[in-house]
Amino acid sequence: MTRTAQPDGAAAGDGGANGPGGGKGADGPGGAGGAKGAGGAGGSDGAGGPDGAGAVSRARRILPVLGSLQAYIGLILIVAIGVITKGDVFLNQTNLTNAVGAFATRGILAVGVTLVILAAGIDLSVGSLMGFASMSAAIMVAHHDMPVWLIVPACMLIGAGFGLANGIGTAWLKIQSFVMTLAMMSIARGLDRKMSDNESVGTLVAGPDGELTENSESFQKLGTPDNNVLEGILGPDGIYFPVLAFLMVCVVFHLLLSRTTFGRHIYAVGGNPTAARLSGINVTFVIIAVFTLSGMLAGFAGPIDAAYSVSADPQAGYTYELDAIAAAVIGGASLAGGKGTIIGTFVGALILTLLDNVLGLNAVDDNWQLVIKGSIVVLAVVLQRPDLLQSIKNGIDRLRGGRSRTGPGRTPKAPVPGPAPAPAAEETPR
Repeated sequence: MTRTAQPDGAAAGDGGANGPGGGKGADGPGGAGGAKGAGGAGGSDGAGGPDGAGAVSRARRILPVLGSLQAYIGLILIVAIGVITKGDVFLNQTNLTNAVGAFATRGILAVGVTLVILAAGIDLSVGSLMGFASMSAAIMVAHHDMPVWLIVPACMLIGAGFGLANGIGTAWLKIQSFVMTLAMMSIARGLDRKMSDNESVGTLVAGPDGELTENSESFQKLGTPDNNVLEGILGPDGIYFPVLAFLMVCVVFHLLLSRTTFGRHIYAVGGNPTAARLSGINVTFVIIAVFTLSGMLAGFAGPIDAAYSVSADPQAGYTYELDAIAAAVIGGASLAGGKGTIIGTFVGALILTLLDNVLGLNAVDDNWQLVIKGSIVVLAVVLQRPDLLQSIKNGIDRLRGGRSRTGPGRTPKAPVPGPAPAPAAEETPR
C-alpha cells in the first residue's frame, strides 16, 4: 500500500518524533513545534501563553543567591527595624555592648556547633557542657581560690574531655551524633547538679578584710558587667571581655577552616565521607576532632557565663544548644554537612542577639519572641533549598492530580500507537 507524504505537524502521520504526527521533538499530538503538550504553538507544559517554566527557572537561579546572602539581608533588616523603632536607644554603644556580651557565650557555642555541622553531625550537648564548666569554674574560685589563668584552661580541658567522648561514640561506636550528644547532654547536666548539690555557687568571694579576694576580683574580668579588659590599649575604657572572646574565637576558627588542610578535610567529610575516605582523609580523626573542639569551646564559655551571672546555676546553659544551632543555620550552615562558614555563624549570632534586643526594647511578649525566632530559623532553612520552587510546583501538580486532566483549553492526549506485532512465522512441513 502506497503512503501519501504529509507535512510536519499533520495529524495521523506516524513519521514524527515521540508522538503521532507531531512536529520535530514533539511529545504529543497536535500543534506544530509544541513541547510536551497539545495545542498551542510554542507552548510549554501544555500552556499556550508565556513561558511559565522560564519564570520558574529564573526564580530558581535567584533563590540560591538569596540563600547565600540570607544572613546579611536578615542583619540589615534587624538593624533597620531597631533604628526605626527605637533609634538612639538601640544604637547606644552601651546597649549594643551589653546585648552582644549577653549572647557571647552562645555565640562561642555556635562556632563549635558549626564545626560539627560542617562534618554532617549535630551536637546537642554544648549547653549542658557549658553549664558543667560554669559550675566547675565557680567552685574553683569560690571553694579553692584558684587563679583565672588556671581556671580557664582547666574548664577547656573538661569540655574537651566530654567532646572527645562524643566523638568516640559517634566515630568508633557508630552511634548517631544526635543520640550520642543527647545522652551526653543528660550526663553532663546530672553531674552538674550532683557536684553543686543542686544549688547555685557565687563567684564574689570576700577575704578576711571584707574585700573581694584577688582571684575573685580577677575572675570578674571574664564577664561581669562594668568590668572591662585592656583599658588604655583598646580605648580608654578597654573592651568587654565576652565580646573580645567571641571575636577572637570567630577569627581563629575562620582561619582554621579557610587556611588549613584540616579545615578542608572537615568540608570534605561533611560533603561526602565515602569520597573523603577514598581520597586518603582520616574520617574518624576528623569527626573526633570536631566534637572535641566543640566541647573545648563549651568549656571556654563556662567561666565567662559564671562571671557574667556572678554565680553558677545548675540550670546554666539550658536550651543554649538550640540558640547555637539556630545561629549556625541562620548563618547559612547546612545540616546535611559540607556547607557553612564561621563568618556566617557570626552574622547569625548577631541576628539573634540584636533580635532579642529589639524585641526587648519594644516590650514584645517573651512567648511571641520564641515564636518569631523559631519562624526565622524555618525561613532560613527553606531559603537554603535550591529546588524550593520546583518542589512547590511539583506539590501543586500532585494536588491537581486528583482532578480530571481534561479541562477547558486542554486536549486529551491520543494514545501513542505501539509497534505492529510481527506476523507469526508459518511452519514448514517436514
